[in-house]
Amino acid sequence: MKRAIMKFLGLWAIVLCFVLCFAVCFAVVSAAGEIVTQSPTLQKIMAQKVIRVGVNPKFKPFSFKKGEQREGVDIDIAKLLAKKLGARAEIVVPHTFSDLIPMLRGNEIDIIMAGMSITFERQKVIDFTNAYFDTGLSILLNKITTTRLGISAATSYRALHDELARSGKWKNLIVAVTKGKAPERIVPRFFPGARIKAFPTNEAAAEAVLKGEADIMVHDEMFLKVWLKENAKRASFRVVVLDPPFKPDYYGFAIRKGNQDFLNLLNVFVLELRANGYVDQFIGAYLPVKSRVTIRSFNITEDYYGGD
Repeated sequence: MKRAIMKFLGLWAIVLCFVLCFAVCFAVVSAAGEIVTQSPTLQKIMAQKVIRVGVNPKFKPFSFKKGEQREGVDIDIAKLLAKKLGARAEIVVPHTFSDLIPMLRGNEIDIIMAGMSITFERQKVIDFTNAYFDTGLSILLNKITTTRLGISAATSYRALHDELARSGKWKNLIVAVTKGKAPERIVPRFFPGARIKAFPTNEAAAEAVLKGEADIMVHDEMFLKVWLKENAKRASFRVVVLDPPFKPDYYGFAIRKGNQDFLNLLNVFVLELRANGYVDQFIGAYLPVKSRVTIRSFNITEDYYGGD
């Protein structure tokens, strides 16, 4: 009798486990595609089916105006993200790049997708995703004005640095930067004693180098090379970009603090962007470029296994 009771209870336990498993599986399946979040920003996006994206007002190929249309890599990425969220991307173009963080913190936009460099100072007030694009800071150099400094033939930052350190002419170097962007803070560390001239836009800073109002400009490699390509006739034999970049730089998307669920989701989105080569595809739609892709690989020798 006791054995029969135990057998009966055992059968009920199996049935109960099956029912619970079925219920859990059904819940997972029924919830597939639905986003459950405590992020205020993400909740609003899902409710309104709109994501407001702040972009760079002028930064080819990431964001630029062609006719009456806004185009670029960041625009394409924004549309892809919106599609994955089941929302519509509303592109918001600020007056200047420096307006983006105040707009984000003031809830005028939901996310910044603007080729924005990930920096410690910015991270204090906003949250960055993992990097979606790896680049580096390079130098646009005027070969005529830098003759007086002995660096007109420099082919790298190291050569430029060593010559100025030897001659003691750091204070005579004039460096153009864009106001409010990362290079403005970086220059004093890499170009000690140099005179810094800040300009309102990237283009204005580059033009200053071309006209001889500054000796060099420090900015992202992509911008400098695109600008030089588009101004090749005017800049020929006068202005060059030094390769390779002297300092790594990384672009990330930015959101307001207090949205960890949204940040987690965006980091998965970034992982997919990089794994599937979407960024290179988008860049290739605007520029004839060749990207350098490095994939880490490991070779494990037989010695590791101790000869077994």
